[in-house]
Amino acid sequence: MPRPKIVLAGFGQPIVDLYYWLESRFDILGVIPDYHRRAKFPFFYEFLESKQLPILDFQRANELQAEAIIVYNYNKIIPVEQVRAPFLLNIHMGLLPTYRGNNANSWAILNGDYTVGYTLHAINDKLDDGDIYYKFGYEIQPNQTYFHAKQAMKFDMEENLALKIDSILHGKIQAQSQQGASFMYACPLMPEDGIIADWNRPTQDFIGRNMVFARPLGTGFKLKYNDTLYEITQLSVIPGFMTSKGVPGAVVLITAQGAVWIKTADTAIAIESLTLDGQEILPSALFKIGQRL
Repeated sequence: MPRPKIVLAGFGQPIVDLYYWLESRFDILGVIPDYHRRAKFPFFYEFLESKQLPILDFQRANELQAEAIIVYNYNKIIPVEQVRAPFLLNIHMGLLPTYRGNNANSWAILNGDYTVGYTLHAINDKLDDGDIYYKFGYEIQPNQTYFHAKQAMKFDMEENLALKIDSILHGKIQAQSQQGASFMYACPLMPEDGIIADWNRPTQDFIGRNMVFARPLGTGFKLKYNDTLYEITQLSVIPGFMTSKGVPGAVVLITAQGAVWIKTADTAIAIESLTLDGQEILPSALFKIGQRL
């Protein structure tokens, strides 16, 4: 049986990964990039050349009679009315139907939903609105960050994505409509969103933002003190700390291990280590009990 002919649409390392996940089951005819950035990302074009993958557009994909276009990390509006491939599928980093748009998983976490994942769905004329074929979810544990979820998603894609797409093309997976479902659209996050500006927030808000902004995927979760930005490298909930009123931002305890406990809107948060210019700093070296941040 001949292998299905497909085209990839997207850019950068995600497309490189997608190629290797799919090459054993499909004939990959080429790649449609969202933007042309050879000078900034030479590795991507070197990869295309090494695999003899031509750079295409949607018109050329029509001429090649691709059976499917698989979209991943593509950041332009796709002219769906011009696409002739029977299947136009998107890998959305978020769990539809609820979380649509950019940084969908990050916004799920910021909303207190620690089950994140990706969705394989059809593309229509509305952003992230098409029928759903497959979803993978991962629950982030209290001692983890989004990095751990991203690794789990990548593993699932490597193991299952090719088979799922092949099953879709052969009519073996029934699509699920999103019509009538509740949803929200997420917008891109900025590095400054990872800087604590207001301690009058629930403790879980700080835990969630740390999950999103912690390295290696994020730009770091930070606090500003004496006009210096310190990166928080270890943060935790304090077991047994009662919900209570107080002064948000007040240092309420310094532990024998050098951590500081800082009052939040409802309980308190433990900052156990900081870094500045790559050097680890014990919070007890900076703060004292009763101090307001």
